[in-house]
Amino acid sequence: MYLKRIEIAGFKSFADKTVIDFENSVTAVVGPNGSGKSNITEAIRWVLGEQSAKSLRGGKMPDIIFAGSDTRKQLNIAEVTVILDNSDHYLPLEYNEISVTRRYRRTGESEFFINKQSCRLKDIQELFLDSGLGKESFSIISQGKVEAIFSSKPEDRRGIFEEAAGVLKYKQRKKKAEQKLFETEDNLSRVQDIIHELEEQLTPLAAQSEAAKEFLRLKETLTQTDVSLMVAEIKTAKKDWDNKQAQLAKFNLELGKLSESIQEQESILAKQRKENAQADRLIEKNQQVLLDLSEKLKQTEGQKDVLQERTKHTQKSSQEYQTSLAEAQKKVKHFEKLQESLLKEAAEKETEIQKAEASLIKTQQELEKYQKSTKELLAELRDQYVDLMQEQAAVGNELKYLERQYVQETAKSKQTLAKQSEVEASVDRLILQKEELTQKQAQLKSSLTETKEKLEMIQQNGKKFQEALAKEQPKMYQLMNQVQQLRARQKSLQEIQENYFGFYQGVRLVLQHKQQLSGIVGAVAELIDVPADFTLAIETALGGAAQHVIVENEKDARQAITYLKQQRGGRATFLPLTTIKPRQLPAHILTQAAAVEGFIGIASEQVSYPDQIQTVVQNLLGTILLAKDLTSANAIAQTIRYQYRVVSLEGDVMNAGGSMTGGANKRGNQGSLFVQNQELKQLTSEFEAADKQLQAQEKKVQELQQETARLAEEQEVLRTRGEQLRFEEQEATNQLQNIINELERFEKEKQISTFETRELQQFIEDYEKQTNELKDKQTDLESQRQKIDEEIKSLSQESDQMEARRAQVQSQKAQEQADLAVLKEQFNHLQIQLRGARVQKAEATERQEAIEKQLATLTADFSDHEVTEESLEKQINELSAQRETLKVELAKAKEQRDRRQKEIDKLEAVLAERNREQKARLSEQSKLEVQKDRAEMILDNHLTYLQSEYQLTFEKASQDYQETTDIEDSRTKVSSLKEQIEKLGPVNLNSIEQYEQVSERHTFLATQRDDLLAAKNQLFETMDEMDDEVRTRFKEVFEAIRQEFKIVFPNMFGGGKAELVLTEPTDLLKTGIEIEVQPPGKKLQSLSLLSGGERALTAIALLFSIIRVCPVPFCILDEVEAALDEANVKRFGRYLSDFQDDTQFIVVTHRKGTMVAADVLYGVTMQESGVSKIVSVRMEDINEEAKINETKV
Repeated sequence: MYLKRIEIAGFKSFADKTVIDFENSVTAVVGPNGSGKSNITEAIRWVLGEQSAKSLRGGKMPDIIFAGSDTRKQLNIAEVTVILDNSDHYLPLEYNEISVTRRYRRTGESEFFINKQSCRLKDIQELFLDSGLGKESFSIISQGKVEAIFSSKPEDRRGIFEEAAGVLKYKQRKKKAEQKLFETEDNLSRVQDIIHELEEQLTPLAAQSEAAKEFLRLKETLTQTDVSLMVAEIKTAKKDWDNKQAQLAKFNLELGKLSESIQEQESILAKQRKENAQADRLIEKNQQVLLDLSEKLKQTEGQKDVLQERTKHTQKSSQEYQTSLAEAQKKVKHFEKLQESLLKEAAEKETEIQKAEASLIKTQQELEKYQKSTKELLAELRDQYVDLMQEQAAVGNELKYLERQYVQETAKSKQTLAKQSEVEASVDRLILQKEELTQKQAQLKSSLTETKEKLEMIQQNGKKFQEALAKEQPKMYQLMNQVQQLRARQKSLQEIQENYFGFYQGVRLVLQHKQQLSGIVGAVAELIDVPADFTLAIETALGGAAQHVIVENEKDARQAITYLKQQRGGRATFLPLTTIKPRQLPAHILTQAAAVEGFIGIASEQVSYPDQIQTVVQNLLGTILLAKDLTSANAIAQTIRYQYRVVSLEGDVMNAGGSMTGGANKRGNQGSLFVQNQELKQLTSEFEAADKQLQAQEKKVQELQQETARLAEEQEVLRTRGEQLRFEEQEATNQLQNIINELERFEKEKQISTFETRELQQFIEDYEKQTNELKDKQTDLESQRQKIDEEIKSLSQESDQMEARRAQVQSQKAQEQADLAVLKEQFNHLQIQLRGARVQKAEATERQEAIEKQLATLTADFSDHEVTEESLEKQINELSAQRETLKVELAKAKEQRDRRQKEIDKLEAVLAERNREQKARLSEQSKLEVQKDRAEMILDNHLTYLQSEYQLTFEKASQDYQETTDIEDSRTKVSSLKEQIEKLGPVNLNSIEQYEQVSERHTFLATQRDDLLAAKNQLFETMDEMDDEVRTRFKEVFEAIRQEFKIVFPNMFGGGKAELVLTEPTDLLKTGIEIEVQPPGKKLQSLSLLSGGERALTAIALLFSIIRVCPVPFCILDEVEAALDEANVKRFGRYLSDFQDDTQFIVVTHRKGTMVAADVLYGVTMQESGVSKIVSVRMEDINEEAKINETKV
């Protein structure tokens, strides 16, 4: 085996990971002082198990980690790995290559690995034990080790030889044997003490065991008799319970059928109610539709009435216009005839005028014969005068005609104005009424809308309340059933408690007659209040004591016992408050138990009770410990050495003395007195809560019913109000439409009056213009006439004859002219009449056309009215048909709803009857349950008694014990056996087992004591063997090294002699070793007087002596030849070469002679401050001072 490679990372100055490969020869590590050469040696010592930081040139172990430099931060981990070639299996491992790794963190954590598998430091140390590579080995000599060898005591030098002799493992074995011997002696001492204690316990336990065996014999007989009695009584109680159970099952079946029937009826009723609610909504919807149809029908009929009124008005107006048209047409015809007559008469007059003019011409011609110039002038003047007179007459006639016509038109205008005033007054009145009706209609519509919104809101609220009522009523019925069931169960439990069912016969008799007896406080079970979580534990802890009766004093107890004897009512245990003493756990026991996980506390502290019975509770429960589970109870019992009972929450018991009781009853804790109390309290609480809920639910349902009824009344009021508002709104609409129609009619009349007024105005304007023109003309004609008349008077003074003839002719001419003037006047008059006739005809024609236009409009309106009226009539018929159909459907729906409501009423009556029946049956069920519970309680008491007293189930008891045939005889026998057992007094039932256990333990410990004595002797023998082996091996190796040292020393020194001497030759186990040397030419002297070179050479001689006797795989020497001169260095190098076949040498040196002897050179430098680095070095790189040339690196 040899050191193949070393890997260093973070160890001292080797900051970077550094790998050094070694050959199986001599390797020299060179470098300047302070470069870190020795750190390699220390790294190898450290990985092989060195624990001393001082041996590694440090103050504490973190000092081996790279501490940082000027350019680098400190590291937090150091790791060194050595790889060994183990192909020769020098080390006891199967691997050909072994790697040993040690890692250390600045936090103080260490890790060790062998072949990369985690291990302990001890494993590494044992691996190299007796291999010559241990920490005491002379094969790894670091700086200062040589001086330490020679300056140490002789006894300390012994380790080097022991390592070489390979006796360290024997010394370790002896050390282990000594440790075992110490342990064995300690165990033997303790066993002796225990045996002494057990021997003191055996005598009293023997007596107790005999008493316990007698007790068990009586108890066995009692058990046989009592269990047989219990089997008989249980069968009787079971038969009674089965009968009650069968009756109750049958009753429950009938009640279940009744409940199913009720549920079915409720389902049908709910369905019917739902259908009725849907029918109500449909009826309500159809009623609304019917109201809307009626409203629409009224509106349509109103529109029809208005249209008919308009049609009547149109017909009336048409008739009036027909009359006016007829009159206008008559006037037109009249004026046409008048015009024709006037034209004919004018034509006749024109003919007459022509004739008169012709005659006048003749007369004029004749007159001209008599006339001179004056006469002619006079004649002309007269002619002009006549013409003026005629023209004046015509103008006057025309003025008269115009005045007559003006009078007629003025009268007509007054009538038109009067009628127009009436129309305007009517229009104003109708407009005012229209505004009032419009406002009223708006108010009615607003009220109707508000009423509809309120109705819809109330309907929605009503629907919500109905739904809530439908939802809450079943809850109320459910709560009623729940309250009835709770009341029945509560009553049952109260009767059970009042009659003390579940108590033993004697206890029950005393409690039932405690008013007759004095000082009866009550039973333990009814006075102690136990939390639900602790029920099973406390009940188990108390056992039969739960039915013990607490009394005031002993006198009261004697009185109660006498009463039971007199009544032959059974037996009972009494606890007088004056004699019962409290029991407590010692403080140290409680402290020990409290330290165990799962400890809960003392049983007496987990229950509540009246202060009066505190001593009783402390007596019964004061020394019983409670644990979380069986495991915890077992641990507590072991801790307190089985001195007191420990009970788990599951009812398992660790009895004093070490026995254990556990398991589970088939019926659980049903029938337990504590459970009954808890159930009654819980039932009372549940009943009060349920009753409170029921009252709240009844109140809620009542409020819902009241609110539903109120909303229904409000709905009816709002429906009535809505119908009234719809009627009033329709009436207002009809009235408003009539007013609108009247306004339209008056508007048309107003238009006609306006037309007539406008025509009259035009006539007046024309009349005034024509009258003014005619008057002006008449004035001008009068002026001309007067002027001509004056001229005529002046010319009238001529001769009489000529004048007479001329007068005659003139008279004739005048007559003719007068006739002609009359004819012309008549003709002019006819022209005026003709012009007036034409004007009147034009007016009549215009009037006729206006009337015809109005008639055409009225005819078109009438046609439209007829079409509209037919459409309205069709709509009215359709709406009436729809309304009638809807009325029929509504009537059918109401009939179906009423019929369904009657069915609902019947169903509700049936359901009410069945609910009453259910209530009655529930009451009967409660009675049956009470009877069944009473029977079950008796059965449970027997079963509980059987279980609690004998830990037997009824089935097991029936199999193992024969049922008694005479119950009374068995009861008497049981009482007698119990009296015998009581006479025995307190019996330690565990004493039999304890005696056997103590006896068995005593035997076992005696055997152990013998075994320990044998082991002790065997250990002494082993130690002696180890000492013998150490002596033998040490002596052999020491003698061999001593002889070799005598040879090597002279060779190394070139003469002289040396001796190894034992300080105590007779005690090879403790002897030290003295080194006596005599260099050449010197006297024998002490090592301390040698020079440094001499000491070093002596140490090297000793090393080579040891290696020759006990070769080692490798040897590491750190500057051991530093003090030698060159000649000795060369001699040292030759020895290295001689030994390299058997041992690998790694030499840290700065001596050139040693380097020459080396096969491989490694250099250590610090190119970077504070950081060591390995370089390959050749001999030519070494200067005269044996230092590395830095330029070659």
